[in-house]
Amino acid sequence: MRGAADAIAGYIARGRAAFDADPAVADAVLYQLVILGEATKAALQADPSLATRFPAVPWSSMARVRDRAAHHYYKLDRDVLWETSRTAVPAAAVAVEAALQAVARGEG
Repeated sequence: MRGAADAIAGYIARGRAAFDADPAVADAVLYQLVILGEATKAALQADPSLATRFPAVPWSSMARVRDRAAHHYYKLDRDVLWETSRTAVPAAAVAVEAALQAVARGEG
């Protein structure tokens, strides 16, 4: 999850113009959103209690973005994809990092 969020941050750091002009950048962001969602689903499958132990992590939203990207890609709005990557992903990454730190400290 951390790796996908970091990759998305790197792609969007190139700016909106690069995202709009280069289909490879948008495709890379979309692919990393799928990975983020798959990692979310895998984590919850391995330990369903994560959702209740770490409610600040938007588990359901991350999984739904993956489903939408994988199954309804033809309906995706580039503006929504950009904004999700620019705002929601960094916020989710902060929550995931906090959860990981709590687990590492034995608090989760």
